[in-house]
Amino acid sequence: MGTILKYLFYALIILAIYFLGVGFYQGTIHKESTISDVANHITSNTKETLKEGYETTKDAVQGGIEELKDEGQEAEEEVQGGFKE
Repeated sequence: MGTILKYLFYALIILAIYFLGVGFYQGTIHKESTISDVANHITSNTKETLKEGYETTKDAVQGGIEELKDEGQEAEEEVQGGFKE
């Protein structure tokens, strides 16, 4: 469990550094930016990225569940059809 938390922490640090670089590149973070401005920029972008990742994962899982249900129904119909013959 500790290893998972360690890698999660590393991933969050990498995300923060990435958004810091993006902020400098886009010009939203500059010489006159305060620490609060930078933190707000990083926080909002991180939340947005995590939310998009959550939604994408949720959609993929729902799609997989629907496919499994369909396959299960098809298999059940095949089994039922085999018993009727």
